[in-house]
Amino acid sequence: MTAFRNFQRVHNNKIEVQLPQEFEDQEVEIIILPRDNLPNDLSYLEEEIQKGMSSPLSDKTHEEIFADLIKKYAH
Repeated sequence: MTAFRNFQRVHNNKIEVQLPQEFEDQEVEIIILPRDNLPNDLSYLEEEIQKGMSSPLSDKTHEEIFADLIKKYAH
């Protein structure tokens, strides 16, 4: 089972949800809850999360990803 958590803004009592391209199920269960404004609010990452959900899956391990990041950004 694949689960996604996403915060959406409501416009005219409607929300739009775009599933990742690799999502293959034909039916979903939708649970809508009012959003809590908790101190660990990560909504500022929504755009980056959407980019990640739209990108193809990576075959790299976490170790490989972190090694690439260190090579790229650690001088």
